[in-house]
Amino acid sequence: MTDVHALREAGFDDGEILEINQVVSYFSYANRTVMGLGCSTTGDIIGLSPGNSDDPDDWSHS
Repeated sequence: MTDVHALREAGFDDGEILEINQVVSYFSYANRTVMGLGCSTTGDIIGLSPGNSDDPDDWSHS
């Protein structure tokens, strides 16, 4: 509960605290799932177009 109290003191309301909790929990789950499958992004440039990774301005994924 210390974290919740700190968030309330920082000005967050209950709905915002719930949303923070849900986002953090989802990313924790997703990261553990990916790590458990042995996936790696080594050598990847995250976010760039898979079909055009030579162009750092091309973020399309079509």
